[in-house]
Amino acid sequence: MEASLLLLVVCAAPVEVARPSTPAPAAVWTLRDGHRDVVFQRDDVSRDRDGLIAVTVTAGNLTAPAWVGPGLLVRLRAGVAVEPETWNALGVTWERVLSPRLGIHLVHDRGGSNGLDAARRLQNHTLLGGVYPDTHLEKKLLFTGAPNDPRYGGQWYLERMRMEDAWALHQGSADITIVVNDNGCDVLHPDLVDNMDEGLNALTGMPDPAYTPNNNGNEHGTACAGLVAARADNAIGMAGVCPNCRVRCVRILSDNGVTPLSTDVAAFNFAIDVNAAVVSNSWGFVNAQPVPAMLRDALELAHDAPRNGLGALILFASGNDDREVTADELFGVRGVITVGASNQFDEATSFTNFGQPVDLVAPTGTLSADISGADGSDPGDYTNNFGGTSSACPVAAGVAALMVSAAPAKSAAELTELLVHAVKRAPYATPDANGHDVIYGFGILDPARALRSALGLPEPTDGGMVTQPPTTPPDEPPTSCLGCAGASGASNVVLLGLGLTLLRRRRAAP
Repeated sequence: MEASLLLLVVCAAPVEVARPSTPAPAAVWTLRDGHRDVVFQRDDVSRDRDGLIAVTVTAGNLTAPAWVGPGLLVRLRAGVAVEPETWNALGVTWERVLSPRLGIHLVHDRGGSNGLDAARRLQNHTLLGGVYPDTHLEKKLLFTGAPNDPRYGGQWYLERMRMEDAWALHQGSADITIVVNDNGCDVLHPDLVDNMDEGLNALTGMPDPAYTPNNNGNEHGTACAGLVAARADNAIGMAGVCPNCRVRCVRILSDNGVTPLSTDVAAFNFAIDVNAAVVSNSWGFVNAQPVPAMLRDALELAHDAPRNGLGALILFASGNDDREVTADELFGVRGVITVGASNQFDEATSFTNFGQPVDLVAPTGTLSADISGADGSDPGDYTNNFGGTSSACPVAAGVAALMVSAAPAKSAAELTELLVHAVKRAPYATPDANGHDVIYGFGILDPARALRSALGLPEPTDGGMVTQPPTTPPDEPPTSCLGCAGASGASNVVLLGLGLTLLRRRRAAP
């Protein structure tokens, strides 16, 4: 017995010495997604979370972290029946349809494989026109709040945009629906309830887009909904940009910020189901992401299909990272209007993202609806701490809804073109030969001018309305500004600092 034990010890020693000092190479999967290859590489196991496998996704020049679980998105070829025999032939279990018009379904492998292995197994199957793992991606809400965006009392942004001139032309229609994709809404907010229709929790498929109580940032979706469609002239609260339009909230963000691709596809399918005219998106991915083909197709279909084929205007906030965005991201999808942020001096904010996909900038809607009561960012029903491109996007979306209300026979493509080009000149921009500036896009949102374009009305020539700012920067701040009355001297210094920062970055921008 002692000899046997001694032999075991002697034999064990060399095995310990020979153990490799470096881990085995990571697994790599390559999938064809539409017109390009996407490479998934197994990441460090320490980054696994909640039963999901950590991977790094690379497509072209974009690389980002993601997670993969058992879910798989499959697109059936035209003519393939949605029936048990189909799923049996594929070796998957059907969970739910994400876009019946595109034939996209959420399934999982019956053998227990993760979505990547299942996608690799099925990518050349004759019944399928596409497969993609239901990747979980980190999302963020695109607001900065007081630290990054000046704080004003009142809705200064409405006066800055001369909204009264726009409302003299149209105040919106109850036939027009705006979908707000975000982190849920207070659907019973007193300034929203009369304009609110049933929404969706795209995470669960249930018709309840409720926010998470007592969760940091939970007011974000409510603030966005308030900016697009808070009821006006009701003797309470604030006025939305399109005060007579209808709004539906869709929850697409989980509490931990990591959500599967299937929720995004389902959200844009919902916009088609409810015949949306406008879809406002004040969210983005934490890391620059290439757009999977199925999500791209869902976005483009939402732009084309609603309103009996006239389509919906799709708006995205450009983001608050002071970085250049590219056409490989969400901002480059056909039909998407990318909105940057400006302040009350018509300066682009120091944080707004820039690049060729940026179409226009809009003022940050710093005052908006908050979750009723003590929850949310303020003890009351409103907040004046909203900001960033998150607030600029719904301001522009409200104007888009006014345009559809005024000209319902025009297509989304026509109205998109009018909205993007019926803008006022940005005094700090240096546009190229096509009139585009990498920071300001084609210019600053001009609601009245956009509505006149939609209605086919001429620009005024009697001097009664200023439709273009001077070509040189203003020397003084606005003389009439609801927000300026409550601004401190420190706030004004911050605003001037934003302008100087912009000028420095302008010289450095490509």
